[in-house]
Amino acid sequence: MKLRKLMIPALLGTLLLLQAGPLAQAYSGIYYVKPSSVSLRECPANDCAPLLTVYQSEKVEILERTNTGWSRVKLVERPAIGWIPNDFLSYSPDLQDKPVPPYHVNISSLDLRDKPNPNGNILITLHFNDPVEMLGVGTSGWAQVRDLRSSLVGWADPRYLSSAPLNSPKASHRRRAPARKPVPKEEEKAPEETPKLPSAM
Repeated sequence: MKLRKLMIPALLGTLLLLQAGPLAQAYSGIYYVKPSSVSLRECPANDCAPLLTVYQSEKVEILERTNTGWSRVKLVERPAIGWIPNDFLSYSPDLQDKPVPPYHVNISSLDLRDKPNPNGNILITLHFNDPVEMLGVGTSGWAQVRDLRSSLVGWADPRYLSSAPLNSPKASHRRRAPARKPVPKEEEKAPEETPKLPSAM
């Protein structure tokens, strides 16, 4: 009986170690960045501030993962720690994404801003058919893109980006002030005639 009592906890401990082994292994080892480029962020959300840009085949070590699909990683060859979506990581260098075709500016000029709203500071002004890499769309509806000529990463309204070059720029959809209705003029009243006094006899 004593031997059986001693064996049961030992067997349970072994089973627990076997179950925990694959989970621990899933978060250990080296992972590889799949897209051609992606932002490493301060927190696990698309609208968090970018720390730096990591590129395809860069090695990272996963420190933790969230239930919302993000991983906190440490770069292996550079001193940086931040957050990146799980979908952008691969445990094998052979499972990298194919290069994503660029998008093109479809209006005459488009400001690339440091924040996903029209009040952000202008980083650079893009011009018609300039190529950019689409990095993702934030909760604000704005797209985070990388200018392929300057490598600057910023935010732009995705309505002004097309998946292929165009022959001529589209008209920008700027909000116009509502037209005021003409105020009807008051009808001019004829001047009242003053009554004539009877002439003296």
